Amino acid sequence: MSANTKMPTFMKAMANVAAENKVSSKVIKAKMAAKAKRAKEVSKERALELSEEKKNAKELAKLQKIADKEAAKQAKAEAKEAAKLEKAKAAADAKEAKALERQQAKEAKAAEKALAKQAKIDAIEAAKEEAKEAKEMEKQQAKEAKAAEKLAAKEAKAAEKLAAKEAKAAEKLKAKEAKKAEKLAAKEAKKAEKEIAKTEKVEAKKAAKLDRQDLIQEIVEKLGGEETTQVAVEA
Repeated sequence: MSANTKMPTFMKAMANVAAENKVSSKVIKAKMAAKAKRAKEVSKERALELSEEKKNAKELAKLQKIADKEAAKQAKAEAKEAAKLEKAKAAADAKEAKALERQQAKEAKAAEKALAKQAKIDAIEAAKEEAKEAKEMEKQQAKEAKAAEKLAAKEAKAAEKLAAKEAKAAEKLKAKEAKKAEKLAAKEAKKAEKEIAKTEKVEAKKAAKLDRQDLIQEIVEKLGGEETTQVAVEA
């Protein structure tokens, strides 16, 4: 690499800016001294402020104590006055309550008397109204009973007619069914007679056949007996 390599332009420009803004150690020391002086002054000012605040706080505490004492005194006086007023108010309220109680008792007695009187009047009126309603109801019930009686008689007559009609119809139906049953019975009897005759004919044939077989068997047995006798004689 060549020793004569050129510095880039932007680095050169930065080096120039740094050289221009370079602060001397003297200036830095002066600034630091000024800072320390300012810090000392601020600390002194703060100490004075704290002393003043402490003094003010002490004064305020003293004033607060006096104010609290005065407030307690005032509160005591006010409580005493309030108790006095409360006592007077309680006495006045008791007197008023007693008077009100008397008035209410008087009004209640008058109201009770008026209610009793009204109740008596209402009872008389109610009894009259009840008697009137009972009479009206009795009339209405008699009217309804008469109407019901007429209706029942009408319904009974209608039911009687209907029953007679139904009985007649039932009688006709019964006669018709009896006639039908009679015809059916005659038909069944005739059929049964035919079946019996047929059965008897078959049984008669069977009996005749059996009788003939018995006769043949008897003849055979007789003939067989005679042959045995002849054989025995000859021997």
